This record gives sequence, C-alpha cells and structure tokens, in this order.
Amino acid sequence: MVPQNVVDHNAETGQSMNLHLTITDSLLSSVRKYPDKTAIVFEKRRYTYREFNARVNRAANALLSLGLRKGDRIAILLGNCSEMAELLMAVGKCGMVAVPVNFRFSAPEIQYVVTQPHCKAFVFGDDYAGHVAQIRNNLVEVRHFVAVGAPLLEGTHAYEPLLAVSSEVEPSVAVGDNDPWFIGFTSGTTGFPKGAVLTHGARTMPALYAAIEYGLRDTDVALVVMPMFHSNGFAFTHIGLMLGNTIVIQRNFEPEGVLQAIERHGVSYVSLVPTMYTRILALPKQTLDQYDVRSMRVFISSSAPLLTETKEGILKVFPNAELNELYGSTEAGIVTNLKPRDQARKTRCVGLPIFGVQVRLLDPEGNEVAPGEVGELYSLGPTFHEYDGLPDATDRAFRDGWFTAGDLARQDDEGYIYIVDRRTDLILSGGENIYPAEVEDVLASHPAIAELAIIGIPHPVWGEAVHAVIVAQGSERITLTDLDEFCRGRLSNYKRPRSIELVEALPKTATGKILRRELKEARAQTLAARS
Repeated sequence: MVPQNVVDHNAETGQSMNLHLTITDSLLSSVRKYPDKTAIVFEKRRYTYREFNARVNRAANALLSLGLRKGDRIAILLGNCSEMAELLMAVGKCGMVAVPVNFRFSAPEIQYVVTQPHCKAFVFGDDYAGHVAQIRNNLVEVRHFVAVGAPLLEGTHAYEPLLAVSSEVEPSVAVGDNDPWFIGFTSGTTGFPKGAVLTHGARTMPALYAAIEYGLRDTDVALVVMPMFHSNGFAFTHIGLMLGNTIVIQRNFEPEGVLQAIERHGVSYVSLVPTMYTRILALPKQTLDQYDVRSMRVFISSSAPLLTETKEGILKVFPNAELNELYGSTEAGIVTNLKPRDQARKTRCVGLPIFGVQVRLLDPEGNEVAPGEVGELYSLGPTFHEYDGLPDATDRAFRDGWFTAGDLARQDDEGYIYIVDRRTDLILSGGENIYPAEVEDVLASHPAIAELAIIGIPHPVWGEAVHAVIVAQGSERITLTDLDEFCRGRLSNYKRPRSIELVEALPKTATGKILRRELKEARAQTLAARS
C-alpha cells in the first residue's frame, strides 16, 4: 500500500486542503520578510532575497518560454553553484520537476538518469559539455539543451542570455502541495538507481521538521558544501531559504575552506558526512587554531556513524558547537536524530524519531520485534510519492503505508535506534552510494573474468572502499591496474575497485545467489590475521 498524499482532503467538504507548502510559498515568505538580506553567497557573488527571487523568476519564465510546461522533467547537471540553487527553485515555481544529476557520473550513467524519467530539457555546466556531447544523440526526448557558462555545443541555449530576456514576475502557473517537484535517484536492487518522486509538500514538511529538530533560527548562516544534486545538499539549501538564512555555497569540499568560510561569513550550521569531519580534524593543529570558529553552533552528520574520537575532536575544535547525527533517506527525508545530549552515552546510535515521524521495527511477517532484537526499519511521515515508472518497486517499499529503505536496526529499552546493516549490499564510500551490481555489470564483460562479486571493505578515510572478489577465466592473470584501465569511461572514479582478491570459487546459496556476507567475513578475517 503506497502512502496517501502529504496534504489530504477535508473529510467534511471533500475539498483539497492547501497548506501552502510549495517552493514558491517557502521562498516568498523569506522574500517578504527579508527582501534586502543576503540570501546566497557563492564565490564573488552575493544576492539579496529580492535579487535571488528575481533570478529564480527569470529562470522559471525562461523555461516556460522554451515551450516547456507544468509536469515536464528537467535534468540539471551542475556542480555546487548559485545557478544550481536558482534552478532547483525555478523548476518548482513553474510546476516542472527537477532531476538533479550526479556530476561524478560517467557519460553512460548520465544518459540513464536523463532518459529514464523522460526529461524534456537538460541544463548542464560547461565543465560537463564533453560528457553531454558523447550522449546527446541518444537523448531523443530532450528538446532543449541549456548551457551554464560558455555554450560549447552547437544548438544549445546559453543560460544567462535566456535570463536576460525573461521576466522577473512570478510565473503564472498554479502549483499545489501535492505536485511533484523533485526526482532523487537512489539505490536499486538491480544495481541501477531508482528515481524517487517527491512532491512540494513531501520536501517542505521534512524541512520544517528539521528546522525544529536542530533549533535553527532566521539569524543563522548556513554552509552548503555537500553536493547539491544529493538530497542532503538540496534539503539544507531549501531549509535555509525557507528560514531566511544567508546560505554560503562552496563549489567543492576543502577542509581548510570550511574553516575559512566559518570565519569569513559567521557560519553557524552545516551538514557533513563523517569523511569530511575526519579530513577537517586531520589538518595541522596550527591550521585549526588560526581560524575564528566561535560562530559555529550546530553540526549535523549523516551517512554513517561517527567514531567516538571524531566526535571528541569536533567538540574540541569547535567549542561553541553541538553535534547531531541523523539517519534518513532520499525517499523519507530525516527519520531519526541523535541529539547532542546523547552523544556520549549512546555510541553507534542514530537516536530517536524526529518530530512528525514514527518508526517501527518489523520481522519478515510484519510483527514488531522486541527491544534488542533486529528488525527491518519502517517509517511513517511525509515521504516520497513513488519510484518513477516502477510500480512494483514502489509497492515493495511500503507495508500498510509505512516506508522501508531496507535497513535492519534494533531498538534499546529507551527507544533509541541502532542501524545494524545499512542495506546488505550497498557500499557507502565518502558519502556516496555505490551499487555492487552496477560495478559487476561493467566488470563482467572483462575477458579475463569468469565470475566476480563486489563488496565494501573498511577504509580509514572513506568509510568503505570497493573490493572485487574475482574468479579468473582459466589461467588468465588479472591486476588492479588492468581493472582500473578497463573501467575508465565506463564507471565513475569513485566506483572503481580499490583492491582485488582472486579466488577459485564464490560462495553461493542453493539457488545460486552469491553470499556476500561470507565474502565480507572472510575478508575481515584476512585483514585481522595481517594486523
């Protein structure tokens, strides 16, 4: 059973109850209250709320002038920049659906994400023109290509000239809380990502809940350094604009760059993944000590548990800050949070459900498990509408309206949640999801490989790294260098194996399914024996 709309109908009148949760409502609220306050800071650019909204409107009206209409899907391939923020807002304002594309993807991966949801327009940065040129002839449903920066490809529209001739007035498109706004690609059982369709309400309600959970204020300054094509980077941009914050966008994560931004702009909150915290703390003490970071008051961590020594390091370097650790997903948003008061007494824990969300741990038969026992985690709250074009996958993700990302967890006697296994096969490396089947599909065509399995193994910096367990074809020899060369142009760099292991056979079930858990356990034993 799939979920009901976030905004339901009035039981007595049968009329739709519009709670004004659209992106237009979110942004205009801040524009009215803080028109001359700085909204966006990106490199040398600064836009007030009035100026930023004007650019958002120009972008929205530019898309409409191309003949695009409400409901059309718009692919966006950009790094972190002010234009990315503009476009995410503009697409929502004119009732279209944003499809952010991972800028680390190879050309074939980009093609999949653009074609699967039938995108009608493709906005991309000039840094990625080479990839777009490779696949352009295959994007038969894309009617318009728009380049941010120099239009290097023939037949593309240039973004800034489009805006220059477009109106600053609010787009005259009726957009409701339950209209789709965003398709976020997430993991799939086949190894290919699934597009989770989220409505305006399903993005705005969790943003409100997060603001409550973290005690965010209109006087805060946000730093956005997580990739904005990710649900995390997108969500905290939305939260900041909704609250009337000043949002400092950084193009790339650089450990010292975070410290510089905190000192220069008075940043007060940021969301990062454990790898980023580790890299900041690895800076020389002299570097850490030279910046004034007293403005920082809220740190948020996600994607994997923080080590105790990392937590202690964060609080030592940033004495005025408090630390939160969240658990969530693209589909459900933030589900649980470990608050600052619990950091010391609840290790490897993801906390309690946040306001507006309920959690249940169920066994395979759908019964709630007792405290201490492991069950599949289901949540009930504002969630995604469907997996685009995948009704069976949508049905499998819900049980009586409760959503599961497939994670196994246990609950202690106080109700605190501990993730036991973050999906069986998914590899989390530096905050990125890597799907083993996708890597296996590429390597399976290598002539020297008879059979293989991809697993994640612990990595001191990235959390996990890709490890290939290979059965060679006859007497063929295979090296890591061979695999790396073979993967070039076929897989993003971060998805490539960082180590390999040659075996005579892979462990399997009676039905032929590879036992990845046994491979992980064997690898752990090997590493333990060497240490």
